[in-house]
Amino acid sequence: MEFHVIKENDLFYLSDVDGQLPEKENNRDGYGLFLHDTRVLSEWKWRNESGHLRRIGSDSAQNFQAAFWYSNTTMTGDNGGFVQDQSVLVKRQQFVSGERFYEECSFENFSEESLTFHFEYTAAADYADMFDVRGYAEQKVARQVEAFVKQNSLVFSYRAVDGVLCSTVVTFVADDEMDVMAAMKDGRGALSFTVQIPAQSVRRWVVTVTPTILQPSEQQDVNGRVESVNVAGSLLNDKNQNVLGEVHKEKECIEDSYQRWFDRAPRVTGEEVFERWYQRGLRDLRMLATDIGHGTFPVAGVPWYSVPFGRDSLITAIQSLSANQDMARGTLATMAAFQGTQVNPSRDEQPGKIMHELRPGELTRIGLKPFGPYYGTIDATPLFLNLAADYLSWTGDLEFIRSLEGNVQRAFSWLENYGDRDGDGFVEYQREAEGGISNQGWKDSGDSVMHKDGAFAKGSIALCEVQGYVYRAYTKWADVYRLLGREDLSNDVKQKAVRLQKRFIDNFWIDAQSTVALALDGNKERVEPASSNMGQVLWSEILPQDLANRLIDRLLEDDMDSGFGIRTLSSKEVRYNPISYHNGSVWPHDNSIIIAGMALYGRHDAVGRVTEGLLRASEGFHLWRLPELYGGLSGDAVQAPVPYPVSCSPQAWAAATPLLVLQSMLNLQPDVPHGKVHIRPELPSQLTRLSIVGIPIGGGNLSLELARGANGQTETVITENTTGLELVRETFKEVDRVSP
Repeated sequence: MEFHVIKENDLFYLSDVDGQLPEKENNRDGYGLFLHDTRVLSEWKWRNESGHLRRIGSDSAQNFQAAFWYSNTTMTGDNGGFVQDQSVLVKRQQFVSGERFYEECSFENFSEESLTFHFEYTAAADYADMFDVRGYAEQKVARQVEAFVKQNSLVFSYRAVDGVLCSTVVTFVADDEMDVMAAMKDGRGALSFTVQIPAQSVRRWVVTVTPTILQPSEQQDVNGRVESVNVAGSLLNDKNQNVLGEVHKEKECIEDSYQRWFDRAPRVTGEEVFERWYQRGLRDLRMLATDIGHGTFPVAGVPWYSVPFGRDSLITAIQSLSANQDMARGTLATMAAFQGTQVNPSRDEQPGKIMHELRPGELTRIGLKPFGPYYGTIDATPLFLNLAADYLSWTGDLEFIRSLEGNVQRAFSWLENYGDRDGDGFVEYQREAEGGISNQGWKDSGDSVMHKDGAFAKGSIALCEVQGYVYRAYTKWADVYRLLGREDLSNDVKQKAVRLQKRFIDNFWIDAQSTVALALDGNKERVEPASSNMGQVLWSEILPQDLANRLIDRLLEDDMDSGFGIRTLSSKEVRYNPISYHNGSVWPHDNSIIIAGMALYGRHDAVGRVTEGLLRASEGFHLWRLPELYGGLSGDAVQAPVPYPVSCSPQAWAAATPLLVLQSMLNLQPDVPHGKVHIRPELPSQLTRLSIVGIPIGGGNLSLELARGANGQTETVITENTTGLELVRETFKEVDRVSP
C-alpha cells in the first residue's frame, strides 16, 4: 500500500500518492481525513479539465504537510501562442493544523502567454468508524449524511446513534476575485472555478476543510440541518487576504513547535547513516505526539492506530527517555487517568490494570466494540511500573512519582491478585471479553503463541518477556520505595524479585537449546519455539550472566538474525513465515529492546551486529523511516527488506528505536536521585565517530564526542555536563542473581 500521511494532534490525512481520496467505491485502502477515529472526509479529488498538467514530484517528509508539484505539457495560450512544456509550475500543499485540513495551491506561469485553466474539487464525507474503514465491523450502522451548499462552502453533517454531531465544512478562498461554483448532488459536493493567469504571474488559492465532532452537551441549538454548527471556523466571513495570511501563520506555528521539539532533544552528528535515522525518528515522534488532557504522549501509529495504546505508548516513552522526558510524564498521567477500577469482563478490566486501547469512534461509543477503553493487555501494567521508575531515574521528579503512588500500589496489587490468575507466581492472560483480543502480549495476533508442532497454546498464557517486565518492576521499585521512605515495601518487592527470578529460571530456561521458552500454557507446559520474546527478557536482567551469554549467542544464529534484525520467530520453526505479522517478520522496536538487553550484559559485539542490521534496513525505506514491521527474509537473499503491506508508518515504537539504540551504545544509565550518571560508551564496529549534544538529564544536559581510536577502542570526550551529577565511567560488571 503506497500512501501519504500527515498528522497534527488528533487530525490526520491518509491519501494516495497523488494526495487524493478516491470516490467511495474505489477507496479500498481506507484513505480519508480522520478525527477521533472517524472518517470526516471520505472523498477529495482535484482535477483540471484540460488534462495539460502532470505530476512531477511529491514530498511528505515534514509529517504535518505534503506537497505535490505539477507542470504542463505543450499547449496553446489564451491568445493562440505556443506554450512550451514545463512553462507552468503548480504546487498543491496540504497540511493539517490539528483543527483543520488545508489545501493551498500556487499556480506560477513562466510563459509569455496568458493561460486559463478550469479546476474542480469533489468532496464527500461518510463518517465511518475506523473499524468500518478497516473491515472489522461485524455489525453495520446505517448512516444518513446530510449535505448542502452554503455560500461558497460544502457542508456535510451526521448525527450519530448516540447523539454526537459530526460536521465537515469545505470552503474555498482565493487571493483575489475568482468565481467559484459550489454544487451538491447525491451527497457529493463539487467546487468548480476558472483560473486565468497572466504571463509571468502567480495565482493562489486555498481550500479549508474544518471537521467538528460535538458531544450532545457541546452542541448549540441546532434547527434541522446543521445551519448553526460553527461552520466551524470555516472563515466564511473573513476577507480572503486575511485568510491566506492566517493559513501561513498557522503553518509557521506548527513549524516553530517542531523546531522547539528538536531544540530540546539531543543533536546527533558524525555518521550520516545513523544521524538521518535518528533525526527521522525524532521527527516522527513529534508527529505522533498527542494530548487528550493529561499531557503529551505518543499514539501508537498512523494510519490505523492513531489512538492511545497502553503498551505502545509506554514502550515508546521508555525508548525515548534520552531525548524527551515530558512525553514519559504525559504517558504516565494518561495511563493513570484510565487505570481500571472495576471487574468488567466485557472489557477485560480489573482494578489497577492499565488499559490496552482507547477508541473514541461511534462503534465503541454505542457498545458494539469494547474499546472505550479496552484492557486486554497483559504487559501494560508492568510496563507502567517500569516507566515510572525510569522516569524518576532520568528526572529526579520525586514529587510527580509521589502523586502516582496510589496508581502504582494498585498496579502492583493487580499483578498479584488478577495478573497471577492461578497463584503460581507468574503473570498470565486469558481473554474474557467477547470480541476482545485472544493473545494479549505484544504479539497480539491470533496465531503468535504456538508449540513446536504448530498447535496453538491454550488456557492461561504466561509469556516470558512479561515475567521479565514484572521482575524489572520489582527490582526498580525496591529503590524507588526506599526513596519514598517505604522501607517495608522496598523489602517486599525485592523478596518478590528473588523468588520470581528462581521460578523463572527453573520453569522457562531450556538448557539443551540455550533458549527461554516463549511461554507457559494453561497446563504449565513450556511453549518452546525460538522467538524474539526471549531476547526481550535480557532487558529485565532476570538471567544470570552465563545464561544470558548463551541466549545472546543463540539469537545471533542465522535462523534468528535475518541480517536486517532479529526475527520474531526462528526460520526453523513449523509456523515460520517471513511475511507474517508475528511469525518470522522483523519488528524494529522488538530489536531495540533486545539491543538494550545485550548492552546491559556487556555484549557489544551483539549490539553492533543487530544495530548494523537495523541501519541496513533503514537504507531500504523511504525517508530512512523504519515501519512498524517488515519481512524477515534473509539479507543474503534480498538487497533490502521486503515491506509488510499494511504496516503502520510512522509507528511510534519504530520511530523511537534509534533513540534506545543510542542510549544502549552509550551504556547510559542516569540515577538522578542518587546524584550519578553511569556511562560506558562503545561504538559499534560500523560507526567511527558520533557527536551527541544536549542529552537532557535532571535539570541539565550531557554532551559527548565518541571516536574509534587506533586500537579499535571507543574514545570518549565529555564536552558538556551541566547536570550537576557525578559521571561514573565504570567498567562492565557481570549481571548475577539478585541478592535476597
